[in-house]
Amino acid sequence: MFISKKVVYLEMQKTGSTHVRQVLKRYVGGKTGERHEQLTDFESVKDRLIVSSIRNPWDWYVSLWTFGCSGSGGFARYLMHAPFSEIRHAARHSGWAAGLAATGRAFGRIGRHPQWRKLYSDAANQENFRRWLTLLLGDEGRSIAKEGYASSAIRHEVGFMTFRFLALTTEFNAWNATGRQADSRDGIHAFMERHSIASRILRMERLNQDLHGLLQDIGKPVSMEDLEAIGKTNAREHAKYGYYYDPETIDLVAKRDWLIIERFGYTV
Repeated sequence: MFISKKVVYLEMQKTGSTHVRQVLKRYVGGKTGERHEQLTDFESVKDRLIVSSIRNPWDWYVSLWTFGCSGSGGFARYLMHAPFSEIRHAARHSGWAAGLAATGRAFGRIGRHPQWRKLYSDAANQENFRRWLTLLLGDEGRSIAKEGYASSAIRHEVGFMTFRFLALTTEFNAWNATGRQADSRDGIHAFMERHSIASRILRMERLNQDLHGLLQDIGKPVSMEDLEAIGKTNAREHAKYGYYYDPETIDLVAKRDWLIIERFGYTV
């Protein structure tokens, strides 16, 4: 998270957030908190412009997966160390009773956990990506405890990307009290309309243009040339995202991340 006197930037993973934070730090000035953290005290900053960022969901999942293939990212490490990561997560966030319950579930699934490490072994392997995505957005994914996904009702209606986006860009207390338990599309729409805190969303596909407009609007005129000179940060090369998909996985993302696709008009 980046906080200044005029702008609060909530960092959505794999949407150019490192680049945005560096640009804001250079031209606006402010302080940085834990990356990708939720805004727990909205009241103290609600007078400021709250900004986040988004990316085409089909592209986002490829970026998340290839990042893990490079040996980076907490999400990949969490999956590769399951079931022990699930046990630690439950104990840390819900207490030792939950940790013991998670241990019981983990032992009950011995031999049935996906071979996540194998699926992260080759960033050029289409079949690995498709298998990973099918698991993540299918029944297996609904049991992933990270960030409270497995304990939420909303997991039945949205994919992991949408879950993260909603957790980040809606009021913290409302999200934990009701948002996570929304169990219909109408309920999710209503929750987002009522509790969204981000008044501006930057798009990864036109990131510097959106940053340029943001800086102009808050009285920090910066040229496009200066923004482009900073260059991409934390970027990794991989094939165009369309290379990884087949009709079934294209449709899977469309069904699970429908909210982001509808709201921002994304297409494959």
